[in-house]
Amino acid sequence: MILNLKTATMKSHILLPVLLLVAASSMAQQTEPQNPSHPFSKDYYLKKSKSNKTAAWVMIATGTVLVGTGIGVGFNEVSDQFANLFTAEEEKSSNTGTILFFTGLATTAASIPLFIASGKNRKKASAVNASIKMEKSILVRQQSFVTARYPALSLRLNLN
Repeated sequence: MILNLKTATMKSHILLPVLLLVAASSMAQQTEPQNPSHPFSKDYYLKKSKSNKTAAWVMIATGTVLVGTGIGVGFNEVSDQFANLFTAEEEKSSNTGTILFFTGLATTAASIPLFIASGKNRKKASAVNASIKMEKSILVRQQSFVTARYPALSLRLNLN
């Protein structure tokens, strides 16, 4: 009877933690995505640098097109106004060319911080470096010095 009581108690002591672990893992929420890109990894910073640089180039291209269109529309409006000087026609002038020109300048200027951020992220990516290398150590064995090699983990972080 005592032996059965001990085995029943042991079974309950083993079964209870197992059930608690299963319940905890099935009801727990995940705080991070399944495949996170570590926020301080080299790949994370390189990807961020590339996306910043792509966005900056898109903004420069868009700004250049807007500036060119604004200049073209502005010249067209000026030539129309100049032609209307010699005729009796009066035509309203619009600010379309000017608006396009300054919008293009603003878009081009807004790409500069993205290029700067891209460069900073590229520097951060190069600052994070982890590798395994072989190190040398001098040991004393049997009254003589022996050079031994061992693997070492190297982690370099730039703190600037």
